[in-house]
Amino acid sequence: MYTFFVILLIITSILLVISVLMQSSKGDGMAAMTAGSSVLGGRGAATFLSKFTQWAGILFFILILAINITVARRSTTGAESVVQQQSGKQIPTQASGLSAPANVEIEQPIQQPQTEERK
Repeated sequence: MYTFFVILLIITSILLVISVLMQSSKGDGMAAMTAGSSVLGGRGAATFLSKFTQWAGILFFILILAINITVARRSTTGAESVVQQQSGKQIPTQASGLSAPANVEIEQPIQQPQTEERK
């Protein structure tokens, strides 16, 4: 099911990009919205490309939600995440004051021999 949703998402994404690129530009950009002109008026909302783009965008978000739900259901039945696995492990350091666990080897820093200073 997951693979089907991903393939459908890829096809929808390609169609969405193509439909956005095929639409003619309004030319004014944000200035058209602030000048009192109706964005949804006239031929803009009724054209096939704008309706197709709208439905492709809705389908895109529905597929994203479906993939997310599929992955969430799959992960609850499986093992813990990497973060959950590592959260119980603590690495003791000298500053932490924790004793070292018996099954973990910790490399101690090698101390350099102190040399006598020349006078």
